[in-house]
Amino acid sequence: MMFMRFNAGPIVNRFKPLGTLALCSAVAILGLLFLSKAAGIMIFVAATFYALGKSFFWPTMLGVVSERIPKGGALTINTIAGVGNLAVGVIGAAFLGNIQDKHIDQQLAGRYPELRSQVVAVEKASVFGAYRPLDQDKVAQLSDADRDRIKGISSEAKKSALATVAIFPTIMLICYIILLLYFKTHGGYSVVELEELKS
Repeated sequence: MMFMRFNAGPIVNRFKPLGTLALCSAVAILGLLFLSKAAGIMIFVAATFYALGKSFFWPTMLGVVSERIPKGGALTINTIAGVGNLAVGVIGAAFLGNIQDKHIDQQLAGRYPELRSQVVAVEKASVFGAYRPLDQDKVAQLSDADRDRIKGISSEAKKSALATVAIFPTIMLICYIILLLYFKTHGGYSVVELEELKS
């Protein structure tokens, strides 16, 4: 990612900032879907592909904000950065965990109902709805065969969650396309220049 960011100039010049963001969104979508299906060494290939997609999100978005809203200064840039950190670090992590727990609960209920009754904890509430997580202490007391079943379902849940969160770069892609169309009808994307006040 560092190498890609240091060599972003030709890409941004070719596709313009919003085009670069749209392209990154598309690559990130494909990367997440690839990761959700990959196994073995292909996981590293898929992760690298996804990393290529997300390499330019952070610096390019901050650049767009700086170019289009220069009067906002550091306040605007820090606001965008804060929203990004909040979405990824706080909301994103909780959302992923919620998806995984729900998937595990549903799969156990459908495939191993007796096993589910032994290991699923009491229902908990979250901003993304109620869910029932695994009780890891009870899982540790299971036989090796049952633990392997839980492990397999947990692995499936993690991959399923990656496919589900592909909705976020999809929403971003739609937003960037809308912005591209907007600027196309208004003379194209351009940098807003601040005029120096004469004393």
